[in-house]
Amino acid sequence: MTTSLRTLDVCRKLFDTIDRNTSNYIDDLIRICEVAAPTFREGNRARYFASLFESLRCSPSIDEAGNVRIPFLQNGPPHVVLSAHLDTVFSLETIRVTRKGNILYAPGISDDSSGLAALVSLARAFLETGLPESGTLTFLATVGEEGLGNLRGARHYFSTMPKDDINCFISLDGCDAERLVVSGLASKRVRVFFRGPGGHSWGDAGTPNPIQIAGEFLYKLNRLPLTRKPKTTLNAGIIHGGTSINAIPTEMFLDIDLRSESTEALARLDESMSNTLKEIAKQERAITTEIQILGERPAGAIREDHPLVQIAMAANQQFGLGAQPDSGSTDSNIPFALGIPAITLGTGGTCGKIHTQEEWFDVTGVEKGLKRTALLLMELLHRER
Repeated sequence: MTTSLRTLDVCRKLFDTIDRNTSNYIDDLIRICEVAAPTFREGNRARYFASLFESLRCSPSIDEAGNVRIPFLQNGPPHVVLSAHLDTVFSLETIRVTRKGNILYAPGISDDSSGLAALVSLARAFLETGLPESGTLTFLATVGEEGLGNLRGARHYFSTMPKDDINCFISLDGCDAERLVVSGLASKRVRVFFRGPGGHSWGDAGTPNPIQIAGEFLYKLNRLPLTRKPKTTLNAGIIHGGTSINAIPTEMFLDIDLRSESTEALARLDESMSNTLKEIAKQERAITTEIQILGERPAGAIREDHPLVQIAMAANQQFGLGAQPDSGSTDSNIPFALGIPAITLGTGGTCGKIHTQEEWFDVTGVEKGLKRTALLLMELLHRER
């Protein structure tokens, strides 16, 4: 299937502007990244990000959830939303970016400072070359995309908008411009508690130990069958509990992440985990257990032959970028589940060590991704609803 791009010729000045201003993109990227934004504490970055658009004489607002909303273009339908997320997985209060040539090093430099900087760069390019004459474009910076944020920013945004008001949603998340997320993973995050009477490791020897019982639970979980198609995963990411090496703890907990490409497969895995926990509890009556739900993300998808996907692929092709449809857990999960056309794209460049303090972002070639996104926006804004 070949998709023609109607606005390619009128985008030439836009592309030239993006090429000339790559250094400005990098400057914005560094400044944004250095404003720490742990999940649930994104306020400082939200205010700084809003100030960048205020300097462009736009009218950003911060909503009740903490999202930054910028009504950039308002010319009636179609309504396109371009988004990136504010938060990072890090609890750091101070972040410093270091640079070696074209490679930048800092926690969160790619995920998702790169997307936020792209929104600013694209706004500047449109303002310099002239705004599109049709369509409505909203820039959106969301809170709570990472970890236990449970997509609360995207959830809130869509809860305040009539479903028919948004024609397509594009999330810029990470750097890989050839990755097109067209399917949202279903996920469930739970905290599993183990509680017992506790006591002294010597004087109360033989008293059931919640940590050791939890170890048996993990042993059994590790042997649950996980399907490859649909891909389904289980990860115990946090273990917490105990007060002293010579004390039998009264309580401990495990944080467990369940994910699947299939809602049904996720439900089966969830049931298997619960049944395993019940078996463990039956074997040791002195230990009580509890499952607390920390978050659930809905599944959903967009067809690969949908015009949004096809236009994105054609735009990639214009700049020598491949297009690899993929699944992921991003802000697009919310519109996917609502039946709103959505896709998640990488900004451009290359990156590595994501979600670690050694995260890096090589900005070489980032202008290709920025120009691809500009072209994609122009195509969507000039198409009939």
